[in-house]
Amino acid sequence: MNAIIDPIAIKNLEPLYDLLYQESITKVFHSAHQDLELFFNIKGNVPTPLFDTQIAAPLLDYAKGIGYGNLVKEVLNIELDKGHARADWKKRPLTEDKLQYAIDDVIYLGKVYEVFLEKIKGLDKLHDFNAQIEKLAKAETYQPDPDLMWKKIFAAKRMNGKHLDAIKRLAAWREITARKRNRPRKWILPDISLVEMAKQLPENEADLLTIEKIGEKTVSRHGNDLLKICLEAK
Repeated sequence: MNAIIDPIAIKNLEPLYDLLYQESITKVFHSAHQDLELFFNIKGNVPTPLFDTQIAAPLLDYAKGIGYGNLVKEVLNIELDKGHARADWKKRPLTEDKLQYAIDDVIYLGKVYEVFLEKIKGLDKLHDFNAQIEKLAKAETYQPDPDLMWKKIFAAKRMNGKHLDAIKRLAAWREITARKRNRPRKWILPDISLVEMAKQLPENEADLLTIEKIGEKTVSRHGNDLLKICLEAK
């Protein structure tokens, strides 16, 4: 049986959480991290046991990081309609084609899981798969050390001196701010903005407004914090 549960229409989702957090049920995802981050932020931990078809795919000679639609095509030879990938899912009522789009993710993910589960048993690299799944279940995966977040910014690794100090401070500030506001970190500021600030070390609001992806709203909300960080790095 397949079901679509509307978190906007249903205010009390505790019965769903009770089901998802049962240890006797394997939870199957494709590219699980962002989905699990939601559960972690709501419940303080993630539902286990887990199986991630994107992590399993390269062990079975599919491309690393393969998208869900392409995986379904290659494993099941079924072409999915991905036309609603960027749709506004907050609009109600949901149309029939949106409902079908949503349920297809469940139907075919389950079928891919069944194929993978049979093939993955006994693989020499199964310990690598298990290690990555175990990492998905750990709290530190969803609450990393803010002081180390600069390492996730590729351009930061080529910086040194006061510019490196600035990107470290800016990345830590963004992580802490994102958690306080319960927003994705790149909604607070994208990487390119942090990198440009660390390079230029702006001294005033006018300087900040020259940084890519920083507008007046950002300056009004975060300008003082950002300028203080840049000044300290200088």
